[in-house]
Amino acid sequence: MRKLVAFLGVVAVICGPAADGAVAQTNSYANMLNTIQTQNQSWYNQLNAYNRQFGGAARSAMQPGQAQPNGTAGRPQYPITATDFYARPVRVMPDYLANEQAALTLEQKAALRFTYARLLDDFETLNRKNNMAAALTYIVRASLLAVYGRVLSQAEIDQLGWNFNSVLAANPQFIVMPPNEKQVLYESLIITGGTIVVLRTEGMQQNNPVMQVQARELGQAVLKQWLNM
Repeated sequence: MRKLVAFLGVVAVICGPAADGAVAQTNSYANMLNTIQTQNQSWYNQLNAYNRQFGGAARSAMQPGQAQPNGTAGRPQYPITATDFYARPVRVMPDYLANEQAALTLEQKAALRFTYARLLDDFETLNRKNNMAAALTYIVRASLLAVYGRVLSQAEIDQLGWNFNSVLAANPQFIVMPPNEKQVLYESLIITGGTIVVLRTEGMQQNNPVMQVQARELGQAVLKQWLNM
């Protein structure tokens, strides 16, 4: 369990306001990461359903000319609270994803729950909690870095976040989406983004091409699914 705490420290590199910086040295956790990777399809089916609702909004957010932190009126079109939601007191996806793995022991399932919960905790330490625009910005940043090696500037990060906030706040389907469904989507985006970050970081540090390919493939799936890139 202590080893899991060590490797999850790398997630803070992209969870924070800037995606660059020093990454702590970690040992190899390829088996755990590969176990995480095999679960992607289990929640990607759910993400695909949400993409049918919000994929167009996500693609629109990547285009210039959306709401900006300092727009012509001196303020965003919508406040950032427009994409906040009320979450349950406990996480939803860590238990769901761990319990889905029937072949794992109780100890292994507990390790997975810890991993997923820590990915969420690390994200929320440095980003707005229970906010869909923040979660979408995070997974897009992680995917662009894994696929293209593209590190967004702070200005680009801020712009992308406000764009997501603008288009989602104006999306009728998002407005009426139940809070419990928003929580599932929010947690799934962050866990997927965190998995991409860890796979890429570990793969580069250990010169492990398999893990690097996994990160790119998962990032490509995200960009294609949400942005048609």
